[in-house]
Amino acid sequence: MSWIRRVLGISPEPESPAPHAVDVRVRYADALMASAEVVSVGLGQDANDNPVIVVGVTKASEQTAALPRSLEGVPVVVKTVGTFTAQE
Repeated sequence: MSWIRRVLGISPEPESPAPHAVDVRVRYADALMASAEVVSVGLGQDANDNPVIVVGVTKASEQTAALPRSLEGVPVVVKTVGTFTAQE
């Protein structure tokens, strides 16, 4: 698909996070999601474009404060995102 993007003058696709960060997220996602306050586990980037694991929580609590700040050298960023509800 990159050749189509070049022909059409579309900016290149953003690079994926470092493969190590992807592997770490996959290995720890279930354990992180086991916390009642955690509603999402994803990947993001810090201000210097370094990969981070982003953990979405419903609210800040003692339980979320106990979440790790890094996993296998990949920083963990905890974001309060509230609750999610399905729409019809």
